[in-house]
Amino acid sequence: MKKITLLTSLACLLVFVQKSQAQCTVQAIAQNTIVPCNGSTILSVNGSGTSILAFGENFNNGQPVGWDFSQVVTIANNTCGVPSLDGSAFMWMGNQSVAPRIMATVPLDVSAGGSVCFEMRYAIQAQPAPCEGPDLANEGVYLQYSIDNGATWVTMNYWSPNGGYDAYLTSWNNYCEPIPVAAQTASTKFRWTQLAVSGAPYDHWGLDNISITASVPSYTITWLHDNYSYPTGVYTGNNPTPVSPTGTTSYVVMMTDSTNTCYDTITLTISYPQIDNVAENNPTCGSSNGTLDATSSGGAGGYTYSIDNGLTFQNSGTFTGLGINNYTIILVDQNNCSDTVQAALLGVDSVNIADMVLTTTTCGLDNGIIDLTVTGGTPAYQYSLNGGNTFSASPLFNNLVPGTYQVYVEDVNGCFDSTNATIYPSTNPLLGQTTSTLEFCSLQDGSITTSATLGVGPYVFVLHQGPTLVGTDLSGQFNNLNSGSYWVTVIDQIGCADSTQIVVDSIPSPISPMTDTVLCNLELQVYGVLSYTGSNWTANSPNVSFSNASGQNPLITADIAGIYLINLQDTVCNFNETFSLTFVADPYTSIIDTTLCIGETATLAAVQQPQNVSYAWSTGATTPTIQVTTPGNYLISATNMCGTSTDTATIDFYFCDIEFPNVFTPNNDGNNDYFQMLFYGGLSTFECIIVNRWGITVREFNNPAFQWDGTDEKGDKMEEGVYFYIARTITNAGDEIEKHGLVHLVIE
Repeated sequence: MKKITLLTSLACLLVFVQKSQAQCTVQAIAQNTIVPCNGSTILSVNGSGTSILAFGENFNNGQPVGWDFSQVVTIANNTCGVPSLDGSAFMWMGNQSVAPRIMATVPLDVSAGGSVCFEMRYAIQAQPAPCEGPDLANEGVYLQYSIDNGATWVTMNYWSPNGGYDAYLTSWNNYCEPIPVAAQTASTKFRWTQLAVSGAPYDHWGLDNISITASVPSYTITWLHDNYSYPTGVYTGNNPTPVSPTGTTSYVVMMTDSTNTCYDTITLTISYPQIDNVAENNPTCGSSNGTLDATSSGGAGGYTYSIDNGLTFQNSGTFTGLGINNYTIILVDQNNCSDTVQAALLGVDSVNIADMVLTTTTCGLDNGIIDLTVTGGTPAYQYSLNGGNTFSASPLFNNLVPGTYQVYVEDVNGCFDSTNATIYPSTNPLLGQTTSTLEFCSLQDGSITTSATLGVGPYVFVLHQGPTLVGTDLSGQFNNLNSGSYWVTVIDQIGCADSTQIVVDSIPSPISPMTDTVLCNLELQVYGVLSYTGSNWTANSPNVSFSNASGQNPLITADIAGIYLINLQDTVCNFNETFSLTFVADPYTSIIDTTLCIGETATLAAVQQPQNVSYAWSTGATTPTIQVTTPGNYLISATNMCGTSTDTATIDFYFCDIEFPNVFTPNNDGNNDYFQMLFYGGLSTFECIIVNRWGITVREFNNPAFQWDGTDEKGDKMEEGVYFYIARTITNAGDEIEKHGLVHLVIE
């Protein structure tokens, strides 16, 4: 045994070129050789022409070349007692080889396609190292290619260990894989790799006689049915035009380089949908419980079925709920191809209870009767009133107790019909809960509601008030009643009756003691109103509010004094009452302090308000206005129903005179800017004339509150200097006063 360690990438690549046979091979391939009716399929080719050896390795010449990998392997000619196919040396991934175990080539030019052929053997499972074979599903060997210098790898094939005892895998055998179109580049690497290993002592395998051939791109492939040709050197690929044969058809492909020509033929057959079998399940006893179950094959699939001449289709071939009839089953596949078969469902007529006469019991006796009429089926019939537990040959049943019977009829074939029949008891009807509603405000809106059980319905309800018939009703509802005592009677279909007495109570009309009212304090608490069905208080002004507008006795409040109309309505009874509320304001008055010249008479006028009723002065006067000639304090009182308002004024008298300053400075500094009287009061007339040193009048005033700012009548400023004034006035007491003097106008 000879062991060789293979390390790192080798700088050179030995390419073995050998001339192939001057032949070509081409294979016609169809996506589907059996084409559904109205369907199509894609044709493709896989050809090879003259080829060269792009890479070869038999491990017989010492150190192998042309590899790009890092791995420790064993080169031997007899490992584990199993020689290679030619008896020469081979590569073995033994217990010196750790995972991942890889044998990778350098880049190869396989742009025209070709194949990868090699010999391979797995060791047998559970043998001692280095002869322990792979067994798990992920411990097999991958054949992969890379077109990006090993950055990514694509799997061409994978050989699963199949448990480790597969006789084919554990023997030396030859494997060939065509180079996929995606791998056909000018720089493609190939590798054999085992990615999952239980450990170095496990999962061993070997390779020998590796041969990677590259096709020479000199052939052209053409489909003869549509003359479609692939580019020269392209030996694989699809014909872009699908074929849609209408019958069995052969298609020929030709591969040629003008010297050598080869052909291949592929034959396509048509698959039509067909109904293979129809399972028929006949209906029983005239019922619609039969079924048809169609199973189909062929065609394009996507089957739909119809049994109504194509009006409707369903996805399932099973039809249920069918009666006796002849049926045409139509099958249509997704390509609209069809098949048709006939099916028939047979059976016997059904038994039918055509009529049933019931006679109820009377007078509490067990004398009910059921009389049956039956058609269909196959006589003789058997009759039962207990669901078939016991039978009678007669359709007439007498002396029956009240109750519900399960009527059952069966013919000689076991077909049957059944129904329920009720014999009602002859007991008196019984009134149920009987209730009444109130009559409001004598509006005749009371009601009585009742119901009944037992007896023989439907019922008639009768209402009396004393000897007077009020009315009858089928539902037990009586409306529009006066208050009082009533008798309610129920009568069933056989004249039995039950009665009860009930009273319709009444709610009286509202009671209101409200009248027109005059009051103080802007509020009124209502008392004595009785409203049994609710109240609604309103006013004719937003200035009035109610503490509870829906209550019986609210507090009524006004924002301001005034006369307001208040309305009370009952929400149910026809009651509407209006009254007025006059809210009187508190009295108010006032008088003003006054100062007068001696000899004048003061008029004191009390402030008058509409709500004031009377006035009283401390002088004893009762008028709103008095005349005062002496000083002192004077009291006024204004009175109405809500109280009294008082006020006091002080009257003073003094000697009236006029006084003037002798200098002013009109410079707008806010200090002594005007020539004006220093004191005045109690004057009835007034006149003041200002003249200059030459006696020319410059300004005149007739208001004692005048202010001279040092300008003439035109508003022009006067010169600084001394001016003369003359002032004359008459007091309110009739005294005449005249004063004159000098005033100095100073300009600063």
